[in-house]
Amino acid sequence: MQKEKAEASLETIAPPRNFTLSIEDRLRAYAQGAPGYIRRRRRIEDLEARLLDKLAAAAVPAQVAASVEVTAELAQLNDLIDRHNRYYPIEAQLPIDVRTGRLLERGAPWRPLAAVTMAELLARARAGR
Repeated sequence: MQKEKAEASLETIAPPRNFTLSIEDRLRAYAQGAPGYIRRRRRIEDLEARLLDKLAAAAVPAQVAASVEVTAELAQLNDLIDRHNRYYPIEAQLPIDVRTGRLLERGAPWRPLAAVTMAELLARARAGR
């Protein structure tokens, strides 16, 4: 009877893990701040908002859209989006649906961020007025 109770209590113990983090490793991770994919997503959102503000504030948004500065910022924005799409699934450790082979994010299939076009930004800037 005693042996059965001991075996039953072992079944409730958490299963062994293939790694552990020491307190030092956890503190080091916390000191680094937010994960890279969160910082990158914030930079994408900030840059997109800055571009929209420039276009919305311009008297002639099409002329501003054609400027070298805005074109360079749009290229930088799309580069950030490309890097985010490439590394986010790895950094966020997204699970894979074994039946479909697709990455999952919060239980739904993950969809990469779409590249932003100047036409889309102009339309959003006009709608924001």
